[in-house]
Amino acid sequence: MWWLEGTTQPVWQTMTRVGIDLFIMLVGGAIFAVFWVETTDMGPEATAKQIHNSEIQIPGLRQNVGVIEKILERYIPQVTVIGGALVGLLTVMANMLGTIGGVSSTGLVLTVSITYKSSEELAEEPLMEMHPMMSQTSG
Repeated sequence: MWWLEGTTQPVWQTMTRVGIDLFIMLVGGAIFAVFWVETTDMGPEATAKQIHNSEIQIPGLRQNVGVIEKILERYIPQVTVIGGALVGLLTVMANMLGTIGGVSSTGLVLTVSITYKSSEELAEEPLMEMHPMMSQTSG
């Protein structure tokens, strides 16, 4: 850590390396997140179709795929870029602080992501049993 006395490099070199690492991870995380959303059919168009097929109605709006897609186009791209950048920031922070047990920062992010996804799937199981229509629409 650059603020501790044990470093042999000047502070400006360390800060330059941190800045470059931060830039690459933020931009790379955002680009990867956009790529991921587009290739896994999680974009506005596919999500609007899923909402329409599940017969969920948004109060005050027509039951139309185009209307739902326009609303989702306002939010999904921005949330995707912000989420990808935050994952990049988390990776840089874990790398700077040194993760516990010598685990790499990427391994830490993957572990958190997999654990979170697993807990989401476990929470959805009772919902799927109670509402059969939900299991058909969510795949």
